[in-house]
Amino acid sequence: DLPLAESNALAKLVPDKPGTELGRVLKAPLTAKEGEKSLEEKEGYGSDDIENVKQLRTIYNGSDIRAQVLKEAERLEGSVRNTGIHAAGIIIAPDNLMNIIPVCTAKDSDLLVTQIEGKIIEDAGVIKMDFLGLKTLTIIKNALEMIKAAHGVDIVIDDVPLDDEKTYEIYQKGETIATFQFESPGMQKYLKELKPDQFADLIAMNALYRPGPMAYIPQYVDRKHGREEVVYDLPDMADYLEETYGITVYQEQVMLLAQKLAGFSKGDADVLRKAMGKKDRKTLDKMKSGFISGAVAKGHPAKVLEKIWTDWEAFAQYAFNKSHSTCYAFVAYQTAYLKAHYPAEYMAAVLNNANAIEKLTFFMEECKRMGIKVLGPDINESRKGFAVNAKGEIRFGLGGLKGVGEAAVESIIAERDKEGPFTDPFDFMRR
Repeated sequence: DLPLAESNALAKLVPDKPGTELGRVLKAPLTAKEGEKSLEEKEGYGSDDIENVKQLRTIYNGSDIRAQVLKEAERLEGSVRNTGIHAAGIIIAPDNLMNIIPVCTAKDSDLLVTQIEGKIIEDAGVIKMDFLGLKTLTIIKNALEMIKAAHGVDIVIDDVPLDDEKTYEIYQKGETIATFQFESPGMQKYLKELKPDQFADLIAMNALYRPGPMAYIPQYVDRKHGREEVVYDLPDMADYLEETYGITVYQEQVMLLAQKLAGFSKGDADVLRKAMGKKDRKTLDKMKSGFISGAVAKGHPAKVLEKIWTDWEAFAQYAFNKSHSTCYAFVAYQTAYLKAHYPAEYMAAVLNNANAIEKLTFFMEECKRMGIKVLGPDINESRKGFAVNAKGEIRFGLGGLKGVGEAAVESIIAERDKEGPFTDPFDFMRR
C-alpha cells in the first residue's frame, strides 16, 4: 500500500553501486572508525551515500509502512526470485518424488518441479534424462506412410541394412540435402572427400563436424585413404583408436584408454568423461597426477604421457560421446536410405514439414535436381498435403491453397474417394 512516489524515494536512498546488499546497508558499520568491513571501506561509499544510508536506517528503525517495506525487502534478499525449468529434463525415480527430493508445482500446472541441478541430482538416488523432440522423426513417419500407400511396402525403419550401397552413394556424392545432420555445404564437401563406405564413418563425421574437431577432418580423410600414415603415441592405444585412424574422436575412447594405460577404474574413467563433457578444469587437473603415476607404474614413459594428457585437455574443449553421435548418425542414415530408395515419397514428406516458403523453394529445387516433378494442385489428385501420384510425381496439397480451410479440403477428398473424380466444375459444385 506504499504510494509509488514514496517507494521511489525509498529506493533512491539505497546506494546504486554494483554488489550492494540491503542487509549490509541496514546493519554494517558505516565508516572504518566504527568497525572492520565498513560500507565506506568495502563498498567504497562516499559521504553522500553514507548520508542516504543514515536516512534509510532511521526509517528502518521506525514503525510506519516504510519500515515494514524495508524489513520485508531485507527478508526477501537472497531468495530465489523465480524457478527455472529445463525444457526437456525429466527426472526418473524409484519412488514418489516427494519422498526423495524437495519439489514444487510448475506455474499453471500440477507438474512437479525440483530446483536441484541435474549434475548433482544423482546423489539423491534419481537420474535426469533429456527427452528432445525431433522433426526428422515426423518426416520419416510421414514418408513411411506414403511408401506403404504407394507401394504396399511396410518398412521397419530401424531394421534397414547399414551396408546399403545405394545409401552410401548419396553420401559419397554429397547429395545430402534434406537428410538429417549431413546437409550443410561444408559437410557435403567433406563427404565427397571422405567417400564413406561404412556406418562408422558417418558416426565419426557427425562427431568431427563441429568447431574444434573440424580441423581433424582432412587428417581423418587422408588416413582413411592411406595418404597419411596412422600413428599412435603408444602401441597400446591402437586397440581403441584404430577405428578412427589414430585420432581421438569420442569421450568413450578416452575412458577406455585411461583404464588400459593407467589402470583407472570404470568409475574414475566416467568421472573423467563427465569432466571433459562439462569442461571441468578443476577435476581434470586433479586427475592428471593419478593418470601419470598409474601409467608410469605400468611401464609407459612419463614424457609421452604428458603429451597424451595435454592432447586430452585440448580434446576436452570439444569432447563428444560416441553414443550420442551414433544415435544421430543412425537417424541420418535412415533419411538417406529413404531418399535413395523412395525419393519421391521422402521428398514429399520433407516438403510437408517445411515451415517456411524459403525452405519449400529450396527443397523443390532439390526435387528438380533429382528429376522429380512437383506439380501444382489438382482437384482430382491432390491430398491435403504434398503427396505422390501414380506416376511418381509430387502433387501440391489442397491445404496449401490460401483461403481454403481444412474442413473444405477434407470434404473434397472424402467426396472424391467415395464417388470418384469430379468430371467438371458443375459436377464439383453439385457434389
